[in-house]
Amino acid sequence: MSSDLTALFGATLCRHEVGEVGTKAALKDKAHVGILFGAAWSGSCKQFMAPLVQVYKKLVEEKGKSFEIVYVPATVPGRPPEDDKSFKELLAMMPWLAVPLHRKAVHKKLTRRFQVRQIPMLVLLDSDGKTTHRDITPAVTHIVEDPEGDSFADQFPWAEKRHTNIKQMLGDTFLKSDGTEVGINELEGKYIGVLLSATWHWQCRRFQQMLEYMYEKLIGQGKNFEIIDMDFSGDVPWLCMPQKSWEAKQKLGEAFRVEQCPMFVIIDPEGNVVTTEGVEIVTKDTDGECFPWTPKPLYDLSTLEPEILGEMNDTVTCVVLCEGCDEETKAAVSEAMMPVAQEAFNAAKASGCEAGMLFFTATETSDVVYQLRMSCELGDPTGSPQMVVLDIPDSGAYYVFDGDNVTTENISLFIEDYDEERLERKELQEDEEEGEEGQ
Repeated sequence: MSSDLTALFGATLCRHEVGEVGTKAALKDKAHVGILFGAAWSGSCKQFMAPLVQVYKKLVEEKGKSFEIVYVPATVPGRPPEDDKSFKELLAMMPWLAVPLHRKAVHKKLTRRFQVRQIPMLVLLDSDGKTTHRDITPAVTHIVEDPEGDSFADQFPWAEKRHTNIKQMLGDTFLKSDGTEVGINELEGKYIGVLLSATWHWQCRRFQQMLEYMYEKLIGQGKNFEIIDMDFSGDVPWLCMPQKSWEAKQKLGEAFRVEQCPMFVIIDPEGNVVTTEGVEIVTKDTDGECFPWTPKPLYDLSTLEPEILGEMNDTVTCVVLCEGCDEETKAAVSEAMMPVAQEAFNAAKASGCEAGMLFFTATETSDVVYQLRMSCELGDPTGSPQMVVLDIPDSGAYYVFDGDNVTTENISLFIEDYDEERLERKELQEDEEEGEEGQ
């Protein structure tokens, strides 16, 4: 595990009053490692520090758990980076390790890889370096506040339910609208949409109408697809969980942290989660043309697919525009991008998160591609590829590659320069028509 974590954190980590230590030696034989994302300027992070120290000592010193924590200063758009003084003040509160402050690129990569949307956030890795829980912050709070906290601590490492086989969590039998039972074996080889909805809610009813249209279209085309509704209804064409399956419903709700409805989760035939953004997919791919919506390492912006629509607004994106190039150049661009995109895709899969960086080519002209060119002031398509990194969450920031030799090595170096903040930062320009309408 230590070799995997050396690649993740870098060759050295640091500890209060000790300085830098070797990552490999510091994390040797640790069964679990927590990655704490936070910031010295965050009051909630400082408040979380005291209970986390209490839990850390309970697990490591009292119960002898093979556990370590590594603190990572999170890079948050619109917020200043930590300075040396504030970093040392926070480090003094921690009995665990930290990524050195000067490793800005590592901070940014890890924040991106684990899709950090709020802080504090505590990710838990197992002995293989794979994510077993994307955020155990609530577990820490439970141990501190609950009188039975010791028994909860004994349940460490609190494996996240979502990382289990979702198909096995559904139960053994389901009901058709006429009340007849169907066994789990009927779902063999099928993609399954798990619907968490409420019939009394107008948004849920509206979504159900769109979902029925797409469902009947896919079934009519012979697609291997089925929907499991967590609430029984005699008015839907798909299967429902029986009312007696309340325990399975509760576990599913916990696994997907249902905070609003409707929610539509799509899983593959093996029971792995394809996406939790099924509502957006159904809304934008009403005919189900892109079924089964499985994520890919590399997309074409010219034919933007529904499972990735909207993701560009929340995720750092690397795009190579080559719609003015010949077919040989277009193929070479895709071939050069694939190894970098595949590496990021595999890392996200191991982290149990959505991709921390998206990768696109743009091989043909489209409204989306045209708008991107105008917003980034790239001008008309040329015979040479043009590469940009979009960081829309950071107030519409973007960065342009200085050159047209788009090789695998240059793509990697360009992203490294972005992480190291060596590139000129620009901001996306508003569409002229939108600007005129707002006046």
